[in-house]
Amino acid sequence: MGRFRDIRFRPARLNIGTLWNVVTMTEQQVSTDNTLSKHIDQLFQKAEQLSADFSLFPEYEDNAVDQSVKGLISPERCEAELERLRGLNIDNYIEQIVAPSESNSRMGAKAVVQHLVLRVITEVEDGPLYCAEADMDFGGHVRRIGFICQNREHANGAWQPQHHNRAAQQARAFASRAMPIVTFIDTPGADAGEAANAGNQAHSISHLITEMANNDVPTLGIIWGAGYSGGAIPLATTNILLSVRDGIFNTIQPQGLASIARKYNLSWQECAKYVGVSGFELREAGIIDGIIDYAPTDADEKRFNLHQAITTGIESIETSAAEFARHSKYLMDHYQRSVERFLRPSEKLEKLQKGSNFFLAQTPTEHINLFGLTYRYTRYLTLRRRIHSTTLENYGRLAEKEVPEGQLQSRLQRESKRKFQNWLQAPEKIVYDDNLHKSWKNFWSKYEDRDGSRSTIARLFFGEPKNNYLKAKQELCFNLGLYLFNRWKSDASVNFQGLMDYLEDYKQSRFLLRANDILDAVAVAEFIEKNPHPLAAYIREQLPHETRQELTQGLAKEKAKGALKQSLATALNSILKDELIPDNIRADLKLSTRTEALANSIASIKVEANRRIIEEALAPYIQFRQENIQNPAHPDITILDAILHDELRYEFSQVCQNMLVFGQLYDNFIHNLVGVAKEANEDRSLSRDSVKTLLDKSLAEATEGDSYTAQERESFNHWLSYFIKSNQRGDFLKSVEEWKKLAFPRLSDTLFVVITFIFEKLLPEYHEAEQDGKTYNGRINPVSIGRRKDFWNRLTMAYHDLLIQQVLDDTKRQKKTSAQAIIERFFNDFEELNASLMSADPVAFPGFRSSIESALKKDIKPCGVVTGIGTIKIGEREQQVGALVSNLDFQAGAFDMASAEKFCKLMVECARQHLPIVCFVSSGGMQTKEGAAALFSMAVVNDRITRFVRDNDLPIVIFGFGDCTGGAQASFVTHPLAQTYYFSGTNMPFAGQIVVPSYLPSTCTLSNYLSVSPKSMDGLVSHPFFDNLDDRLRAIDPDMPVARFSVDDVLDRVLQGYVTAERMAPDTGANASKLKKYGKIDKVLIHARGCTAVKLIRKAQENDIKVILIASDPDMESVPVDMLGPEDRVVCIGGNTPDESYLNAKSVLRIAHHENVDALHPGIGFLSESSQFAALCGNHDINFVGPPVSSMETMGNKSNAINTAMRVNVPVVPGSHGILTSSANAAAVADEIGYPVLLKAVHGGGGKGIQVVHSPDKIHALFHQISTEAKAAFGNGDVYLEKYVTSLRHIEVQVLRDSHGNTKILGLRDCSVQRNNQKIFEESGSTMLPRDLEQAAYDFAAKLSDAVKYVGAGTVEFIFDLHANTIYFMEMNTRLQVEHPVTELVSGIDIVSTQFRIAEGDSIADLKPVAKGYAIEVRVNAEKAVRKGDDVEFVPTPGLIRDCVLPQEDYVELIAMAAPGKQVSPFYDSMVVQIICYGKDRNDTIAKMREYLERVRITGVCTNIPLLKRVLDDKVFQDGVYDTTYLPQFLDRIDVDALIKDIEDAADMSANAVDAAALKIEGSDELKVLSPSTSIFYGSSSPSEPAFVKEGDIIGVDHTLCLMEAMKMFTPLSLKQFNRAGTELYPAGQKFKVTRIMNSDGQQVNQGDLLFVVKPINDSENAA
Repeated sequence: MGRFRDIRFRPARLNIGTLWNVVTMTEQQVSTDNTLSKHIDQLFQKAEQLSADFSLFPEYEDNAVDQSVKGLISPERCEAELERLRGLNIDNYIEQIVAPSESNSRMGAKAVVQHLVLRVITEVEDGPLYCAEADMDFGGHVRRIGFICQNREHANGAWQPQHHNRAAQQARAFASRAMPIVTFIDTPGADAGEAANAGNQAHSISHLITEMANNDVPTLGIIWGAGYSGGAIPLATTNILLSVRDGIFNTIQPQGLASIARKYNLSWQECAKYVGVSGFELREAGIIDGIIDYAPTDADEKRFNLHQAITTGIESIETSAAEFARHSKYLMDHYQRSVERFLRPSEKLEKLQKGSNFFLAQTPTEHINLFGLTYRYTRYLTLRRRIHSTTLENYGRLAEKEVPEGQLQSRLQRESKRKFQNWLQAPEKIVYDDNLHKSWKNFWSKYEDRDGSRSTIARLFFGEPKNNYLKAKQELCFNLGLYLFNRWKSDASVNFQGLMDYLEDYKQSRFLLRANDILDAVAVAEFIEKNPHPLAAYIREQLPHETRQELTQGLAKEKAKGALKQSLATALNSILKDELIPDNIRADLKLSTRTEALANSIASIKVEANRRIIEEALAPYIQFRQENIQNPAHPDITILDAILHDELRYEFSQVCQNMLVFGQLYDNFIHNLVGVAKEANEDRSLSRDSVKTLLDKSLAEATEGDSYTAQERESFNHWLSYFIKSNQRGDFLKSVEEWKKLAFPRLSDTLFVVITFIFEKLLPEYHEAEQDGKTYNGRINPVSIGRRKDFWNRLTMAYHDLLIQQVLDDTKRQKKTSAQAIIERFFNDFEELNASLMSADPVAFPGFRSSIESALKKDIKPCGVVTGIGTIKIGEREQQVGALVSNLDFQAGAFDMASAEKFCKLMVECARQHLPIVCFVSSGGMQTKEGAAALFSMAVVNDRITRFVRDNDLPIVIFGFGDCTGGAQASFVTHPLAQTYYFSGTNMPFAGQIVVPSYLPSTCTLSNYLSVSPKSMDGLVSHPFFDNLDDRLRAIDPDMPVARFSVDDVLDRVLQGYVTAERMAPDTGANASKLKKYGKIDKVLIHARGCTAVKLIRKAQENDIKVILIASDPDMESVPVDMLGPEDRVVCIGGNTPDESYLNAKSVLRIAHHENVDALHPGIGFLSESSQFAALCGNHDINFVGPPVSSMETMGNKSNAINTAMRVNVPVVPGSHGILTSSANAAAVADEIGYPVLLKAVHGGGGKGIQVVHSPDKIHALFHQISTEAKAAFGNGDVYLEKYVTSLRHIEVQVLRDSHGNTKILGLRDCSVQRNNQKIFEESGSTMLPRDLEQAAYDFAAKLSDAVKYVGAGTVEFIFDLHANTIYFMEMNTRLQVEHPVTELVSGIDIVSTQFRIAEGDSIADLKPVAKGYAIEVRVNAEKAVRKGDDVEFVPTPGLIRDCVLPQEDYVELIAMAAPGKQVSPFYDSMVVQIICYGKDRNDTIAKMREYLERVRITGVCTNIPLLKRVLDDKVFQDGVYDTTYLPQFLDRIDVDALIKDIEDAADMSANAVDAAALKIEGSDELKVLSPSTSIFYGSSSPSEPAFVKEGDIIGVDHTLCLMEAMKMFTPLSLKQFNRAGTELYPAGQKFKVTRIMNSDGQQVNQGDLLFVVKPINDSENAA
């Protein structure tokens, strides 16, 4: 495929030997220019002139790199390879050029660096970033080199913002130590996802480009694999850029380019070949300097070429720099100016350097030398020569040029047809799906009885046989339709249409081959490929190239028999459906008389005739056609057999039609959601009218056109009515939801939950209201959300995004921001510069030339920007400035190479006139249709901005507006030295949504949201063309930041000469207040689960407070939900784990807001002690049932709490109470308080950074050890010291305090029976605490509560040091405690009800706690004891509770989430029951508790009740003389094996055994293998590797079957993984035969989908 190249625009290859001649000539030209004043930096001026001269001196175009760098492929070999590439068809080009660089098995950069160097000095490994400082052999002498690499072994080499920033730090560090830098480029592009955008990905790329362009050491880049997009250009900003033999490089992945060029119907494969991504094409275009004669797949000895290229490349850069410096007069002038500026910086420069975030020399040692300056300057010239444009005068106008017809649609259709043919040829058996099999059997039983007669009474009970048959038939067809829709997923529309065509032409299509008809795949394939027979030659000629290639590969790679059979069936079916096999070929075959007669009959039966000819010609390798299986009991009957059955064939055609309409209806619901987004967001419901409008509009769109008859529309309405009433719709829709969200990747997956809910709940509700007059509610309240973190907050964001996009699309449609409009609004006397520069269309990309021609006809300049000089005037001030404005009329302002040249020339002119520059930029990024060279526009412009601002003390102010994305955003808009502001409503992601196949919420892309971070921009300004835009955006989201400043406010600073930006923060509308809200509580949101939720709901209901309960997916069927009354409500927050559900503060607040609650009770755990969450509640006018934020901040911070205690004379554990700066200080404190002591790291955790010191001789060494470990682990080595209390009791005091200053102490609890710091028993008194210390604890608790002005219920915890007989303050829990009922029973105070009173602002002055009796609480946990070596551990045992007997007693309070039929979730705390027992004293209470536990029965899950009973029976516990080590010591002295057995016996676990028969396929001994999760299926480790298993393989349970990919994580799957303790679904010693593989590579599977069918085999079969 030819590509247009104009030699006039071919970039010159930089030859340093001739460069200085050009430099000298240019310097002479410059010196004669008397208009230049002395303050102008001539080197800056000369750069552009020198780059322009390159196109005038063709004799300098020889490539010096080929002559000076060793290990490269010669120019002659490059030309030969280039010629070969030109002859490749598109698919071969992809296979040979693109595929190798993207192979999963390709060696990563880290591995090759370690092969190249003598030794690694230091390494940095941070996911896909690998850096190393290493010694390399330079021909006998060793030099230190810095490597910065993209490591494909992590995230495929895609960097996040932190990787770019860290790489910039490394580049700075290497350069500061005069180390040459070598980069390895290997990335699909920088990460463009939500987190990356929120983290300022564009800014980080710009930062790294700035560092790479401006460092002062030789730099050499190597394209190691795939080098795409903004992720590649920073590391390609080097003095020399080389590629390994199979490296590729381009502005964007070809798939992304295809998205941009979609109007031209181009496939990504075509795009790749058009732009030319191979090293050889890049070298010819002057984009790279040479190709190393090495590829990662080469033998090790060839790696020497790579080594040589690096070492000689660096040496050639250094030699050339010396030569350049020797002949350039202005280089020394520039250096002297640089030194002068360093010694005597201007005030502007000092301010600039102070605020800069990239490297600037701070000392004379760090200051750049002459050769460093030369490396930097020649690097710019190298980069500058890679970009080129043309002029209007030189552009040759063409006659109308026809755009080549793209192959995208034909490729997609061909692939879709291939998949469908594969299914037709090997449909799955109907017995593989339980539901289908059941429907099938039911249908046939009703079919056989359809003509029977029944008595009147029998008909009354069993129905009319004929009607039963019709109902069964309808049900089977319906279920088949649902099954295939989810089986085929995104191919469903194509496949249902194909099936309709198949059924319509059934008389002929039934003769097509199925895979199983190929009896000997290898023999048939070899006949087609190798046999000289005329029939074989005819088949070869008729087959498409791709099919021939597939068969050849299938034979060569010993393809799985099943896959080869499918390929052959597909190939031969194309022959069967074609014209009748010619007479001359039939004449060479000995055909039967019947077949000859058939062939000579009418042409309409050609498929049947061709089938007969092929069968006879290839017998016995092809099965003679059999009729479809009609016997319903046959175990091999397939879904296709069922559909083709005489009784179902016609009806199923209509089902296909209805499923097509349903698929379109579903998609239309998605597209039309924007129409109801506002109502759904604000009301969390949809009115009946809204549902009707949504349904009618979507259905009308799905059935529009002449292809749908009234009868077909009526048929679908009947189907929809049936669907709405079906009890299968829920599971079906959940499965659809899972794969549809992949089909619409740019939509928030939360919206699919809403779509599912509309179909599953609202449509039936609407239908019943319309048909039966029932009540319509319309509330959107999903009961199952799935593992979607922060669902309600993200759903609100998704609604906002739909509405925001509507507003922004409206502004775009008005086209008020053209270049002319902006110039007229902000510039007077505007004079355009370089107006004739335009894109040269260097790769002749299809359609781009047409766009240029179209623009010229409309008198639009075919360039992405307009530049010039104009005057800005603010008030009385005015000044000339340089101006750059995006030209949205051409290619939406894409920043092409002509734009870069214009910008560079503008900076030169503005430096000459000493003018600031003001830019207005809206751009989708670099002009990707110009090929890889366009990427270097980023580096060139970035470098010139640095020099313009640094060397001229001039500001560049940039206003982003509209869509400001891609390369423009990541190179100059976010340049570290630019003053960057954005209009309100600017979409500013790193990469535009068109090329990012994932959802990007506005919170990470919209300028308003991002403006709150000074790292994102210098400020937000109001949109100068849409005065009401901020009001419209705020109407959607009241919390949206809006502009407080205007463009004129920024320009005013320009007029005042400021080089540095002023932060212009937005108006966030924040009404943040730490003042606690009080007020009447009528409705409370309970943010709790399990036993805590049970208690809080109970108390809210007792106080006539309506309850809104939030629950995760697993908790939606829990006991707390069952407790809710008619005025209460549960809202599913989604997710399974705490991180996915209860810890999502923003979602909790969204629910609270939409439910209009007065208050929120934070429960126990989760967010209950988060001061930030409490503050958010206050900010949103929600009464937080807990203490003030200030109290939580003080007592929630360990250091603040200790200091507060010391301030009010509450004793704390003796220690340093601050950071220790040396081991000597630590020793002094330890001597004072006495040993043993604890050394603790301030930021320690997880068992790290803590050490017991028993004697003075150890403290110095251990201090340094802890400090070093902490520094390595936590990044901070600060250490403090405290007394190590060796024997203690855990004491806590319950406090209530109101907002009026009334403090009430309710009593004390002892919680010393613990395991791993988890309390098991809690008591209302302490058996060992003296009365005076008990009173002291009460006094201390009151003092602390008063000191922090606490409000609500709180617990002050103390350590009772048994040896010292004293107590120390430990911490304060600023929330309710699990064990609070213990205190309630003995004090007579209802703590939770009092919490509500206090939150309402009531006084508790009249509260009078009275100590009476004794109480003990035990925590019943779903766990079992297991041995681990000599120790015993308790592990959670989630599962289904079968029996739960908890007798009611007056002396027992039960708080239970356990009940028959309830699940114990694996995701949360294992506590299932709190049992609180009351007695007259401790002994009485122990006896009552022990007797009560004997009557408790919980089965289905193990519990710790047998352990609790043993503790209650223990004399040590009964005597009460023990410390917190009691429970571990108790376990050491009991019979643990007996305990383990008792726990399992009590649970009756034997009844839980899973029956493997559930996986058995009826009528055979085959077993199903079901998907354990929703993921992407891969049958091999890479496309080039063999499959893990093939049909017919014999495997063991350890054998890998496939890879399951989710979130880029690949997990091998084997049969062994399905086996659990006590349940072997696939016995370990058994061998299995793989009889069916259900999925192909890259196919999505949902949890529970059928993956494989396997068959247990015996030894004799195995031997066979």
